[in-house]
Amino acid sequence: MNLYLDSRNQLISLGFKELTQLVLGDVTVEWHSGNPKLEPSSADPDKKQVVVYNFADNYPEIENNLKENPEDTNSIKIVLIINGDVSSLPKLVSYGVSGFIDMNCSEQELKEAFRKILHNQNYYCELVWNKILNQDEEAASPTQFSLTKREIEIVESLLNGKSTLEISRELGLSPHTVQTHRKNCFKKLKVKSLSELLLFEMENQVFKK
Repeated sequence: MNLYLDSRNQLISLGFKELTQLVLGDVTVEWHSGNPKLEPSSADPDKKQVVVYNFADNYPEIENNLKENPEDTNSIKIVLIINGDVSSLPKLVSYGVSGFIDMNCSEQELKEAFRKILHNQNYYCELVWNKILNQDEEAASPTQFSLTKREIEIVESLLNGKSTLEISRELGLSPHTVQTHRKNCFKKLKVKSLSELLLFEMENQVFKK
């Protein structure tokens, strides 16, 4: 795996590098400032390329960096949270960010983050989820969107990062049934992807725990 680390805070990035190497083993590290333009490796075109952005209350800067190269699909993008208000961070999923990791995470948490991220799932650390799912304002009711009890369970599982197979095992349903429920939920909520579902929840605060 090629790991592109944000050079704006090298001390923290080096600590993240060491923890990542401990978890993943073979990691090649390069430094970047801003949004690197990546090309598939001719030696190993399937090798994962992971770009890490340091967040220290600099949301506009990260957003602008990601906007510079919206067609980039060759890399997995991660935001490493150092400090600051994380309320706006979930909006970055629309620019290709698939992981939000707390710099104080444990080795086990980092393993779980990379397990999901490297298998094309999104990962949201507790800091981000708390902002999305535990707002103080009164939430709308899922039933206002005509969701059934089962559909609400499906959506909440999706918001918690569970895969179709995990949901089917947990709820005792076939993967095909879960996919059908998911399709119906997306139609009722007028979203087309998991990223849009997350943004929907952030804006409407419907599925509070």
